Amino acid sequence: MELFVLGPAGSGKSTFVKAFSEYLEGCNVKCINLDPATPPIYKADIDIRRYIKTEEVMDRYKLGINSALIKSIELSIPFIKNFKIMGDYILYDTPGQMELFLSSRYGRETVDLLKTDTTAGVFLIDTTTIQDAESFLSTIMENVIVTLRLHIPSLTVFTKSDLASIDIEKLKHEIMEKPGVLPELLEKTIEFIEYTNIPQRPIMISNISKKGFDEVLSAINELFCSCGDIS
Repeated sequence: MELFVLGPAGSGKSTFVKAFSEYLEGCNVKCINLDPATPPIYKADIDIRRYIKTEEVMDRYKLGINSALIKSIELSIPFIKNFKIMGDYILYDTPGQMELFLSSRYGRETVDLLKTDTTAGVFLIDTTTIQDAESFLSTIMENVIVTLRLHIPSLTVFTKSDLASIDIEKLKHEIMEKPGVLPELLEKTIEFIEYTNIPQRPIMISNISKKGFDEVLSAINELFCSCGDIS
């Protein structure tokens, strides 16, 4: 099973890869760093920085950081084509700037090269950034974008639950009570989620204590089980 760990900068992607690989001890787990801009904090079975480093691309092509990251992802493609990875669980740590990875065609090409019939996205959101109903809705819509852009099923995982907590049902209720287009937007988003079989149940985890990891693993398995219902 291949898991692309995605999320905004600061959401805890690398920390999740490290902690979840430890949680899966006893399985054949491979950790792959696809971020050419950042050294991994875990023991990477494959590190794209062995081949491409964003800081060197910046210097060579005289680019700013964002353009250099996109160029780095592009230059990574020939190496990724030669990856031979076998394991029970393969964890792909994606670049920190998620929007650049998703918006460039090279991010999509990276996923296309590596995905199989058992590939999913784990979309991480920092719980401390959810301050109101609108920010909650925007995170759910970001997950929809991941599925549309990368053509893989995904689930939403809220990290740092040991630092903050959110009441999902309360936030949904707040949205439905608001005037304007927000209630309809939430309703249509949920309809799309149901149509594409993206799990609706957000999962709260802590990368430190590994709380919620059982639920993450269960949700991942249910993504590929037609009998599963995690709404």
